[in-house]
Amino acid sequence: MATLQEALLIAFDLQREGRFAEADSVYGQILDAVPGHPPALHLRGLLLAQCGRLEEGCALVEQAVAAVDGQAEGQPDLHANHANLLEALGRFGAAAEALARAAALDPERVALLNNFALRRLAAGDPAAAEQALRAAVDLQPGLADPRINRAQALDALGRTDEALTQRRIAALLAPDDAGLLGALALRPDVGEGELRRALRLDPERAALWNRLGAWRKDRGALSSARNAYERGLALAPADAALWNNRANVRKGQGDPGGARDALRRAAALQPESAAIRNNLADAHALCGDPEAALAEAEAALARDPALADARLARASALLALGRFAEGWDAWEDRWTAEPWCRTAGRFPQPLWSGQPLGGGRLLVWGEQGVGDELMFATLLPLLTQSSTEEAQSSTTTLAGCLLECDARLAPLFARALPGVEVVPRGPRPDPRLSAPDIAAQIPSGSLPRLLLRSEEDFRRLRPILSADPARTPAVRRRCGRPLVGIAWHTTNPKWGRLRNVPPADLARALHAAGADMVVLQYGDCAGEVAALAAEGIAIALPPGLDRKDDLDGLAAQIAATDLVVTIDNATAHLAGALGHPVWLLLSHAPDWRWLVGRDDSPWYPSARLFRQPAAGDWRTPLDAVTDRLRALFP
Repeated sequence: MATLQEALLIAFDLQREGRFAEADSVYGQILDAVPGHPPALHLRGLLLAQCGRLEEGCALVEQAVAAVDGQAEGQPDLHANHANLLEALGRFGAAAEALARAAALDPERVALLNNFALRRLAAGDPAAAEQALRAAVDLQPGLADPRINRAQALDALGRTDEALTQRRIAALLAPDDAGLLGALALRPDVGEGELRRALRLDPERAALWNRLGAWRKDRGALSSARNAYERGLALAPADAALWNNRANVRKGQGDPGGARDALRRAAALQPESAAIRNNLADAHALCGDPEAALAEAEAALARDPALADARLARASALLALGRFAEGWDAWEDRWTAEPWCRTAGRFPQPLWSGQPLGGGRLLVWGEQGVGDELMFATLLPLLTQSSTEEAQSSTTTLAGCLLECDARLAPLFARALPGVEVVPRGPRPDPRLSAPDIAAQIPSGSLPRLLLRSEEDFRRLRPILSADPARTPAVRRRCGRPLVGIAWHTTNPKWGRLRNVPPADLARALHAAGADMVVLQYGDCAGEVAALAAEGIAIALPPGLDRKDDLDGLAAQIAATDLVVTIDNATAHLAGALGHPVWLLLSHAPDWRWLVGRDDSPWYPSARLFRQPAAGDWRTPLDAVTDRLRALFP
């Protein structure tokens, strides 16, 4: 008579030979003789699973597991096979637990946990994968692969901070794993050191060069950012994102033509990208081509009608082209874009659309910079002195206006607009802005939509400001020489590089025309003035005047000059609103408000425009200023 062990071997041999019925009969006899015998339960369970009876087979294996539970030696194969049956039945959490028990008994079985997790990740089940990999990491904390895969599962579960921790530990365990370091380096919070380390291991990976370029660009290192993008393009010349990013750097370097060329490549590679089309529209605008900017903005909106920047680009192009009715309507889309979206809905009163207010008052509020507030404030007299029938019917019923403005402008507006209650903008809302008799509100930049539908409407505009005569300084000029106030700089982060004129070039041109000069530029100009004085070019720098915050004092200084020569900054608007002669030096791609191809401004009749014929060419407009000044003051 065969022993129990011999019977098990006979049954196992029959099972391996595919004689399942005979094997099952022997297993049954063993279990009749020794009920609950773990090896027989285990092997018969596997046999039933082979025959397609998964539930019955798994139940028998579970009995075997329960029978050996707590034994000192344990049976890792039993737990591993139990996990296989549980996985086949779709009980993935229980399968992970079974594999963890197998690996606890035999550390080599951690690979089974890792492989199980990879299958679950491929099946879109990151929760079960993370459970298995957590066990693997606990059992073998020195292995990198389970941590890398666990990070993937954690990312899929939205637990990105935990994922980053796992990747960083894995990088310490596998310092030469280029793929891992590359994945770490592509994260938005990575430092340059990690990026460069990843590139040393994998210098042919274009995505890493792209990320390095972005890191450097964000920190203002534009030349090195451009080099990184160009290294990436050498590896992946068909990568539209790299062309797009390289273009953004070239914009920042004051090379809009180069940016436009790069964006044309990007658009050809990815023609359905609304973002690239929008960036190309911006590049056309920077190149002084609003027609092309309009076409690309509309192409971007055809692909993504909600793209706020493209809406703003379209509006700016229409206004630059003098298509005022369309442009002002489109300009209302600015509230979806930066920075306007931050101030949308500031006031609870209904938006005014030109309707009678039944004796109530209208709140007009400044929404942009000082120059914009000055420009749009020139429309306020039209609210009660309209000359067109349409505007007259909608505005003469106004009982009065309030104007909320930059506090620096309040003295100027209060003197200029006696029928308007001027409220300086402060850190907290002024109670006057919520008075019960305020029937409606409108941002000042929305007034043109109601009042300037065509160029003919601009002819009603008049200078609104006057300088305080008590503050107008005594002027000293040499006999017959004009006194010219000058400004040459703006801190505008996007446009400054294109608009700013070298102060020495400006001063030399005016000095050659025989002008005396006084500084109107805000900021510390003492160094520039001293350097020019060393050349024999004297420029007055009035003491005690804060040209940035004391705009009433600056207006008085402007009024004391014969002429202002300035770039496009707040000084230009202040001089224009005073009705003072002002000559504007405009870049090849000026702001929309100066329109295209003309030397006058519909906003300011006293302004004359001197335009760059090509990007970077300040010599031509400065020579024109010199010649005209000589003609006026021979």
